[in-house]
Amino acid sequence: MPNNFIYKNFTLDDNEELLKIVRQTKWTLVGSLIFPVILIVIPFFFLFLLFSQGTIGIILFFVILLSGLIWLARNLAIWYFKALIITNQRIIDIDQQKLFQRIVSDIPLFKIQDVFYRIKGLGQTITRIGDIQIILTDNKTKIEIENIFQPQKIQQLIIQFRLDSIEEKLKNTQLSAQELVNLVKKIKDGIGEERLKKIIDGQEQ
Repeated sequence: MPNNFIYKNFTLDDNEELLKIVRQTKWTLVGSLIFPVILIVIPFFFLFLLFSQGTIGIILFFVILLSGLIWLARNLAIWYFKALIITNQRIIDIDQQKLFQRIVSDIPLFKIQDVFYRIKGLGQTITRIGDIQIILTDNKTKIEIENIFQPQKIQQLIIQFRLDSIEEKLKNTQLSAQELVNLVKKIKDGIGEERLKKIIDGQEQ
């Protein structure tokens, strides 16, 4: 399924580039479609029995079939629209909770405090599937997307462009000495003192 529907829901700013659209793995989608597919198939096994019951049987056949189709469409839509959109300036978290209910969060990259990924158990280790958690600078707001492929690469992508965003903001903003100290402290707390030193020394690209 193309990403055209996703693109229509937001507009890129000047000099903003779309980097990646992250969704849960297709295994997650397949798992959510198993029971709807079973519900769709079941009435066909009892087709002759139901139709032999006359109008009531025919109505029951189509009610079960329609219920399965609606359930399948709902789960497919939730998987498709539940996404993390990453640009070179911000991340857009789309939490599709129901078929017609979603929560959209628009977060500038410089407001990200830290990014974690988590891989649990042998199954996720083998399949390289895990979760991403993004913590904002207020240390209270957290954004999480579960069951994504290669979460460590998504973490690295967000962190790298977060640092680029902060660097660009510093170039275009006049900061007082205290504001600069506070900003450096936030960066150090987020990525660690050792990595900050490497970045300053030009040892990390």
